[in-house]
Amino acid sequence: MKKIILSLTMLLVVMLSFAQSTEKPTYYYVSYFQADRGKTSEYIDLIKTYASKIWKEKVKAGDVSSYALYSVGASSEDGGYNLVSIQSASSINDFSKTSTSELMKRAFPGMDSTTLSALASKYTSLRVPVKTEIYKHIAAIHNPDQKYVEINFMKTLPGKEDEYIRQEKEVYKPIHQEFINNGKRTAWYFNQLIAPLAEGSKYNYITANFFNDWDKSYSITIDEYGKVYNKLFPKTSIPESARTMVKTEIWTLEVIAR
Repeated sequence: MKKIILSLTMLLVVMLSFAQSTEKPTYYYVSYFQADRGKTSEYIDLIKTYASKIWKEKVKAGDVSSYALYSVGASSEDGGYNLVSIQSASSINDFSKTSTSELMKRAFPGMDSTTLSALASKYTSLRVPVKTEIYKHIAAIHNPDQKYVEINFMKTLPGKEDEYIRQEKEVYKPIHQEFINNGKRTAWYFNQLIAPLAEGSKYNYITANFFNDWDKSYSITIDEYGKVYNKLFPKTSIPESARTMVKTEIWTLEVIAR
């Protein structure tokens, strides 16, 4: 009997290890745009009316898992953009599977080519691309489609990258879970910048704190972080930081396609 139990235990461990090793990764293709302040609302309306249907076709085709458009409400450092779009997929190659023109034809089968071209021109005339980035998902407490998100751009200290990842996953994730449990946050994500990435980049990780109630989220103080840490890890002290925070931004969800 002991041998049978041991064999079953070993089989379970192998199965769990296999499941973890074959779990598909998630990548995020993040595009930053600058729209003229007087035309931002017009651009967002255009996305809601037309582009959201195009992105739903892209999701339906299996090219991406989701698409979202955010407006940047506040930033501790002006990045030169006020709109951010995010695509998610399980492979970096998925982001370029289908052409936009093909997707437009699928989304609007009765629309002639002249009207489609005019629509595409209108779409691009209202904003200027600033930059694109690709992130790889590391850890999360999932709860999609929340109204607001606080994005913290982080830079790891020299030689501290592994320690920083450990801290986010083993220390700060449980702390954020406590804030989610008491209703002050709704979700938390931790992602690594993988492109473009060069020596001397300003930041290489981001954390995202999602919330629906602005007042509740911003009632969280440093002291409260300390109290939650002491509750969760009473026999240890708060670890020395392994990163610097480069900047913080608040984004508002405008459009979502799944």
